Formats: sequence, C-alpha cells, structure tokens
Amino acid sequence: MIHLRLLLFSVFLTCSIVQAQVKIITGRVLDKTSNTPIPGVSIVVKGTKTITQSDAKGNFTIAPGSIQSPVLVFSYVGYDNQEVEIGNRAEVDVYLTEANKGLNEVVVVGYGTQKKVNLSGAVNTVNTKTLVNRPVTSLTNALQGVVPGVAIKSSPGDLGSDLGSINVRGRANLGSSSPLFVVDGVVVTQGDFARINPNDVAAISVLKDASASSIYGARAANGVILVTTKKGNGAPAISYNAYYGRQSATYLPDYTNAYNYAILRNEAETNLGRTPLYDATALQAIQSQSNPDLYPNTDWYALILRKSAPMMEHQLSVSGGEKTKYYLSGTYFDQNSLIPGKDLKRYSLRANTETQISDKFKVGSNLSFIRDGYSNDNLEIGFTGIGRSIPLSVAKQSNGEWGSVTAGKENATIAGQNPLRLLQDGGRTNYNTNRFIGNLNGTYTPVKGLDISGLFSYNAYNYFNSSFVNTIDPVTGFITKKSLGSTAVLTNQLTEAWQSTSNILSQATASYEKNIDKHYFKVLAGASYEKAQKRTLRIIRKGFPNNDLNAINAGSTLPANTTAFNDLGDNVAGVGESALASVFARVNYAYADKYLFEASARNDASSRFAPGHRAAWYPSASVAWRISQEDFMKNLTAVNELKLRLSAGKLGNINNVGNYDFYDGLNVGSTVILDQSKQDGVTPGKLANPLLSWEKLTTYNAGLDATLFKSLTLQLDVFSRITKDILLPDPNIPAEAGLGDGESPSVNLGQVKNNGFELSLNYNGKINDFGYSIGGNVSKIWNKVTDLGGANETAPSGYYINRIGQPVGSFYMWQAEGLFVNQADINSHAKQANNPKPGDIRYKDQDGNGVIDGNDRVINGNDVPYFTYGLNLSANYKGFDFSVLTQGVSNVKVYLEAEASQAFFNGAGVKNYVLDRWTVSNPDPNAAYPRVTNDTQNFGMSSFWLFDASYFRVKAITLGYTIPQNILDKAKIKGLRIYASSNNPFTIRGDKRLKDFDPEAPSARSAYPSLKTFSVGLNLTL
Repeated sequence: MIHLRLLLFSVFLTCSIVQAQVKIITGRVLDKTSNTPIPGVSIVVKGTKTITQSDAKGNFTIAPGSIQSPVLVFSYVGYDNQEVEIGNRAEVDVYLTEANKGLNEVVVVGYGTQKKVNLSGAVNTVNTKTLVNRPVTSLTNALQGVVPGVAIKSSPGDLGSDLGSINVRGRANLGSSSPLFVVDGVVVTQGDFARINPNDVAAISVLKDASASSIYGARAANGVILVTTKKGNGAPAISYNAYYGRQSATYLPDYTNAYNYAILRNEAETNLGRTPLYDATALQAIQSQSNPDLYPNTDWYALILRKSAPMMEHQLSVSGGEKTKYYLSGTYFDQNSLIPGKDLKRYSLRANTETQISDKFKVGSNLSFIRDGYSNDNLEIGFTGIGRSIPLSVAKQSNGEWGSVTAGKENATIAGQNPLRLLQDGGRTNYNTNRFIGNLNGTYTPVKGLDISGLFSYNAYNYFNSSFVNTIDPVTGFITKKSLGSTAVLTNQLTEAWQSTSNILSQATASYEKNIDKHYFKVLAGASYEKAQKRTLRIIRKGFPNNDLNAINAGSTLPANTTAFNDLGDNVAGVGESALASVFARVNYAYADKYLFEASARNDASSRFAPGHRAAWYPSASVAWRISQEDFMKNLTAVNELKLRLSAGKLGNINNVGNYDFYDGLNVGSTVILDQSKQDGVTPGKLANPLLSWEKLTTYNAGLDATLFKSLTLQLDVFSRITKDILLPDPNIPAEAGLGDGESPSVNLGQVKNNGFELSLNYNGKINDFGYSIGGNVSKIWNKVTDLGGANETAPSGYYINRIGQPVGSFYMWQAEGLFVNQADINSHAKQANNPKPGDIRYKDQDGNGVIDGNDRVINGNDVPYFTYGLNLSANYKGFDFSVLTQGVSNVKVYLEAEASQAFFNGAGVKNYVLDRWTVSNPDPNAAYPRVTNDTQNFGMSSFWLFDASYFRVKAITLGYTIPQNILDKAKIKGLRIYASSNNPFTIRGDKRLKDFDPEAPSARSAYPSLKTFSVGLNLTL
C-alpha cells in the first residue's frame, strides 16, 4: 500500500513538473533564401498526429498540452522537410530550404512571369544554388555546364578580361552570336551581366525559341538571358557571405630545359645541313650548370608568374520590409594576378526597393553601381615575348645586372627584349571602369487583374586606362662590361584612353488577366524607346622630363609628340549613336489548365537602317497540351506532370550592323601629298547599301516536359533555326573597283541552319536523413551554311572557310597523313612543294593528280563545341552538404601554331612534346612531331597542327557544414554554414599529344593562363 502511494505521488509530481514546463510555442516559418513568410506550412509534433499550420504571415502557435515530443517537423510542398528540436524555447523562427521546384516553379519571362506548367515555349531556368559559394570571377563563368544548349567558352586573360563568350543553340550567322542580356527588365551589355554578383541573383531564365524570345524582337535572334535580382520581404534579415581563395594556373606551357633545347637546336641545324651551334664543351656546361652566367637554365614562366595568387570576396546584404520592401547589398572583391604587382579591386552596390503606396499603386527601384580596376606598378607585357624567351638567355647576371648573355655570348637584341626587365622597369598601368544601372518603375492596378506599369532606366559605363612606358638605361654587357646602347629605351610615353557610353530606356506596359470558369486569359501590350550613345578618346604623348610624371600635359608639346585617336586602339570608331523604338504584345490563353496557347509580336524600328527600311514585325505562336491533366492519366500515379509543346516564330538580329552602315563611309586623315608634304583630306571608305536590312531567323521547336515518380524531372527540346539575310560583302563589285578590305558594301545574302536537340534530367531522392540530387544535360547541334549568295564558298580567311553544307567557320587546310618515313616514301607520293625530306609532314593528294596544291585543301573539323554536356551531383546528410558540378564538350578542335606548338618559331623555345619527334633512329610516321628544323618547312596550314579540344572538366566541388540551429540560437544567429570549394580542379582532356594547353580556352599563341582555385568561406544569416 505504501509502495502504491509512493508510485501515485511520483506520477503526480512528474506530471506537475511536465505541466509546469509546457509553454505556448509560437514562431514563424520563412523562406531561407528570400526571408519571406511561408503560409500553410504543416507542423507536426514528431511521434504524434498533432498538426497545425502557419498562417498567411507564416506565424504559428502550438497550445499547451500538445508537446509530447521535443521535436517539431515542418513540411511544405516545394521545400525540404525540417526537424527542429524545441528544448526550452517558447519562440522559434524556422527557415525552410527550397527543394527542386520542377514544373511548379514561377519562371521569369519577357515582361513578366509564368508558372512553368503553363509555359509553351523553350525556356530553361538556372538553379541559383549552383552559382553561389564558388570562387568565380564573373557570372558568365558560373553558368558553364548548367543549361543545355548554352555553350560558354572561357577566354584566357588577366584581371578584368574574363568575359568569355556565350552561344545559345549554335552559331546562327557568320559572325557574332551573343545572346541578349536583360537584368530587372533592362537590356544590358555582356560586361554588365558578367559583373553581377551571384549572391544578388534571385532567378535566371534562358529564352531559346521564338515563342519565348520574340517579345524582344530585333535583338533576340541568338537567345535571351533574363536575370532577376533579389528583393526583400518580411522581417529584417542580415546576410554575410565571404570566401578566401588561392588561384593557380590550370596549365602552363611545358618548355624544355636548357640542355634539351641545345640538343634539339643542334639537331635542327644538322637536319638543315648546317653546323651545330653547341660543341661538347658548351653542352657539358649547360648540362652541369657550372657557369649559369654564360649557360643558364632559365624558366621564364617561373620567374615572371607566381605559383599562386590570393582572391577574396565579402558580401553583406540587408533585406526585409512589408509595405516598403528592400534589398541592399554591398560586395568587395579582391583578386591578385599571377603577375606580381597587379591587384584588381571591385566594389559593388545594389539597392532594390518596392513600396506599396496604396492598394492600387506601388513603386519600385533597382539601382546598382560597380567599380573595378587596378593599379599596376609594372608594365603590361605581352605573353608572346615570354613564349619566345629561351632557357639559354640569362634573366639576371650574378652581379645583379640585367641579363646580357645568351648561350655564352652577349646578345643585345635578346637583352633588350628581356620580359622580366620590361616587367619590372618598363613602366606602369592602371585602369578602372564604372557601371551604373538604375531603373524606376511603378504599377497601377485600377481593377483586379489589370496592371498598368511604367519603367525608366539609365545605364552608364565609363572606362579609363593610363599606361606609361619608361625610359630605361641600357644594359651593361656582362662579358665586355660595355654599355649595350640598343637595349635602352630613350623616349618615355603616356597613353591615356577614355570611353563613355549611356543608354536611356523608357517603357510602358499594360496587362490584364481573367479567369472565366475553365478559361484563363492574359493580354500584355507595351511600347518602349531606347537611345544609346558612345564616345571614345585616346591620346598618346611622348617626351616627359622623367618617369614619375603622370599628367598628360607634362609631356612634350611638340606636335610630333602628341597623337589623338577616337578609338581604344582597336580601330573601331569611338563615336556612335543609335535609337530603337518598339511596340509589342502577347496573348496567353488556357483552358482547364490543359490546353495552352501563346502568341506574341514585336515591331522594332532601328536607326541603324535607312529611312523606309527601319522597321519590321517579329511574330511567334506556341501551343502546349498538359496530357497529365486528362482524365485517362489520373490513375497513372507514376506520371505527375506530362506536357507537349510546339512553337514557331521569327526573330531578328541587328547586332552585326554598324550605326551608320547605310551611309557611305569616309576616311579622314593625312591622305594626300601636296607641295612635298602630307595634307589632311577625306577619301571614300566603305560603300553604303541603303537597302541594308537585318538578319532574319525562323525557329521551330517541339518540346516535352515531365515529372515522374514525384522525383524525376525531364525537359526535352528538338529545334530547327534558319537564319537568312546574313551580311556578306557584295560579290558583284568587280576587282577593278579597287576597293580595299572592308570597303565593299554589305549585302543580305547568306543563310545558316541549325538543327539540334537538348535534354535535361534531374532526380531528387531521400533515404532517411540522406538526401541527394542527380542532374544532367546534353545538347547536340548540327550546323551548316545553306546559302552564300549563289556562291559555293567564301574565300578562305586564314585557316577558316565558309562552304555550303559545312559548319560555320570550318578549318580549311591540307590533310596530314603522318610523316614521310624515308626517301622512297617521298618518291612514291604526290609531289609536294619545298622539297620534303624524310620526317616532314605528308599531305593527302585529295584529287589524285599527283601534285599537292591548293585544290587538295579540305574541311578538317571545326572549333565550335556543337556537342556539350553537364552533370551535377549534390547530397546532404544532417548538417553536411556536398556538390559536384561538371561540364564537357566533344568533337571540337583547335589550331595551335607558332609558339604554342612549333619549335623555334621566330626564335622561340621548344616544348617537351617535341622530344617525341621523328628522327633517323626513330622513323615513326605517327610521331608527335616532324623532324626538327629551324625554319618553317613544316609550318604550312595542315591538320597536323589541329589538336583535340574535347574535354570533361570538374567545374566545382563544394563541401559544406551547417551549424545546428540549437547551437546558433544561443547566439541569436539564424544560420551559419562553413564550406570549402574548388573551381576547375580537374580536367580529363581529349588530346594526348600536346598536354600543356587548356582545352576549354586554348590559345594559338602564348597567353595568360586559365585559372583553378581553392577557397574556404562562410554564409551567415542574422
């Protein structure tokens, strides 16, 4: 009895204590990315059936007595489930992470948004998670491998030169095929787009077919990339993102050491019947390095480039608001060059606001300012000079003087070209750019469904560059101790360049949407006007009293020492103005969410064309059938969404037309000689074509969208794109007209066709606490020229040609059949010029006439990656997350010549792959390199110098850990994640012969290398 009483008392006491600890649990559920409230979130007490939901503002309350477990489970469609341990907390803010949204996501389209399930055009969206937390220098590079059919090619370049090229669905013409970039409703340049901080991006859409793009008309032929930056909402939130990384070269030129260079140089002389340059004594000194002042072993790249260089970024943002929503961010980016002394700094500011003035009127603004640039205490040097420097040239003598000796002898010419000397003593450079993009917008909603909107934007770009070339004292000869006068730089020079561009846009739109039973209608109409201006100036002045002066007016005032230009050194006119007036409309209709229709049209009138020929309409239409909504599909639980799409339309391209191409061009300058002196004058330039028009592109697209098993999403598109009226020089102008290059009028004659398909797949799965995602995309394009104004081909341009039935820009050259083994092999082969010897390249006799001549040149592949693919993997387990992003191209070649592949070119060094050459003792017809010579015997344009540029690259690897929320709550921190990431860490290359070039960004000459990086960082939310 006593035991029973004690037991009952214990139960009563325990219940009292539990009841005393139970409190009302309140909180709010927010989107982790946008910090906006999520209504209707299901909240379950783990281990029970107790359920509640968050209200319209994301708030929730759990009454006393409901908590029988310390863990709450939060779940909502489109978001990952989250378990939260309550502990003793009475108030909890929960941040849900968006899951793969699939077909239910809202997609940004031209002048608005649509649900992806209602899209009937070809639109791809970018998962912004793949863009952030990576040490990339531009938004362009962050997009590689993410979207099918979007080929991005990095361009090797030092600080600030990392724009690369973007191509959507192949080359649509014979020239530039860059897409149109639109940020927050404003058309911007690729440079503006590339400089956007990925952390500021809320959404990216790629519009590919005419149905999606025709609303942008005359500039949309090559696709449209839409960017929406972040906006705030709800409770104030502070986010801080930062990383620190180290950069190093993906590949550096693999030149031989001094001894192998000397051996090969002797062999080259012997092969030409000449006396070897280096005797046994010299070879022994070179090999032993007993006297480096005479016979060094100089590694020029190691002397000039650092092995690694730091980079860092700090980004701070503040967002929130209810009636007035705001997103403010500032970013500091610092990147050091592998060349000492160069340090780029970029400052980015963004302010996005939106204020609900009343129930019917709201206004907003999007402002961004980006400044970047560097001050370089060293002279900008060309990498060609580094590539031509040989290991037997001394960089610095042991007495501290600059090197004057090459291979045991003083050489004033080589000493004067010493790249290390020019780098350190040659001068200085600095540049900066300022980019401002601002827009003001407002929307008036007089009745439900009707939105009347206006937008005004101003986009300004300013560029300044200053480069000073020093006077340099002559080098003192190490052997003779005499001054080598020709090594001096006697005249200093300051070059300063300015560029200013501006673009003004005013735009008005009205849209109305209405649901009537099962019918949905939406109509959009609008008009816009844009005006762009550009002005450039470059001044060169010489003869400054000393090297420390930086003011342009401090130089010599003699007329011969000052020159002014209206370009930046690229021979492109520096003054320009253009305008574009447009009207556009779009109609959407849906019946029962099953049958979808969209039609749009735009009329653009451009000042780039002559009066009477300035305007054109660009129409498109598309239909879609959501098969999964049909009654006969309801019982197929494996198919969650299935939609077929068809579209067709026309687009234009005015981007390859100059501002004044319909006028006769004039050349101004010193063009005649009168009274034995040059006189200023004006001469005819490029002839005009007043009937000049834009390129016209017709597209057809068939697509399939699907979601299967609630986890697998699929998007397949098959397309055809036909570009007509491509600009070509007028073929009817006779040679007797005496027109020079570029002076013949442009005529709309050419035609190019692209057929292809794109496929993207993504699968999301979860096994207990382990979640994972596997995604991939692939694109294949068949490109060919179909019309050249009646001609079969254009004249070859270097090693390229455009020919009917072949891809744009095909390689055109002799086809190599390996190497001649011996003299008998030469005697039995077709006759080749230049009296070939055993070990020389053997060319195929294509026409069988026994002579190798120009008629034996054939198409030998292409340098455009028409087959691209990407693969991304991600996984998370409790607080850990891991992701891998890969990208690759196939069936693409690159022509590498000069210092990039050919031994002793213009006195350059030799790469190690040449060691696998043809020799008398190794007469291999398939050797990696022909017999070594010190001339251009084998340097003719042939497929021997084509290398495989196919590759598979791991673009990014990231490992992160999110600190548990119960730990962070003690410090009142909403989220903290730390991570390590690497960009371009690993590449599988297609070419096995020459292994020292980056296949993604191959350079035909020596160039600043592409980079790989490793970084550590954190994401903090307060």
